[in-house]
Amino acid sequence: MYKRDIEQLEDGALKQIYEDLRHIRLSTYAYKTDPSGTPRHLGFIIDDTETHYPINPDGNSVDLYGYMSMAVAAIQVQSKEIESLRAEVARLRRVKRAGR
Repeated sequence: MYKRDIEQLEDGALKQIYEDLRHIRLSTYAYKTDPSGTPRHLGFIIDDTETHYPINPDGNSVDLYGYMSMAVAAIQVQSKEIESLRAEVARLRRVKRAGR
């Protein structure tokens, strides 16, 4: 109801987002305004990130919804890979049993 121009992502686009997510370097850091001794934050540095999905249009803040959606895309890609690997293992087990 609130969205327009909706396009479902195909496998190729999901794989590209997965690769983009894999290349986001995580860092620990402190904000300049954090008092000394404040626990360090975990995240990525916007200036070090090449993909636009996890960055708000202002270029200075993180789009957590976009970042989370990238993680969902990665889970979907990995799930398909796991299914494929399980099928291959099952096939190899059948071949091994047949060869006995």
